[in-house]
Amino acid sequence: MTRSKILWLDLQPSLYCLNKRIAQNLSIKRQVRRWSFQHDLDECCTEETVYRLLDETLKNDHNKYHIIGHGLSGSLACKFAQKRPERFRSLILLSVDTLTSNHWSSHYLKIRSQLPCSRAQTLSHLSSLLFHQSNARAAAAFPCLLAKCLDSEYIQGSVIGQYNTDELVIPSIPTLIINGQNDFVVDENSRQRWVKKLKPGDCYQSIHKGRHFFQFSNSQLTVQKINAFLDMVPDEVTTSDMLSAKFTSIPNSQS
Repeated sequence: MTRSKILWLDLQPSLYCLNKRIAQNLSIKRQVRRWSFQHDLDECCTEETVYRLLDETLKNDHNKYHIIGHGLSGSLACKFAQKRPERFRSLILLSVDTLTSNHWSSHYLKIRSQLPCSRAQTLSHLSSLLFHQSNARAAAAFPCLLAKCLDSEYIQGSVIGQYNTDELVIPSIPTLIINGQNDFVVDENSRQRWVKKLKPGDCYQSIHKGRHFFQFSNSQLTVQKINAFLDMVPDEVTTSDMLSAKFTSIPNSQS
């Protein structure tokens, strides 16, 4: 049986190495296509720019994908799926809050604007909170990855002006949200915010002791949760399918 394909939305390519394990493991059962975006350093870029380019990419593509994104990429994947639900079979969000301004980069900008710390000190401290740092080599690499992303890739807001907060709307397609239990960016209250929005066919899961980039340190468990969800998404999603679906909201899991 031919399985539906996965479209990985990637707005911060410097951090894709943290998603690579998951993408490779998912590709064992399904084809994974990566949509990567990087604007020129002096280029003005808005969400609408991203949506327009993604729309153009999918215009002549007759596949209906399962779209997935982490952090800021997940927030924009959710917004795009809400605008174009007919293009997708399901939506998968990793480390995403309902509050659209709640990302690791917004925390960095807030710290930099309020505390008299150097950039290197701020990134080093932030990395210790975002990742499970198992060795000295990883501890040295993570701040460099974040710095590269801040310098050359898509983020929202700046040290001078913060991004206005609004809330995500879950699209009409089945949606899976996976967050880390110990994520200081997407805090524990995000679960309650999401649960209020879940519809039949949606699922919220938690990675036990997971931090913001849990997909790197807990890749196998994350893939298991994603595949279990995708296996229950019907090939053709209709309103009657969703109302009668047996994979409705699942309580927070810490397995």
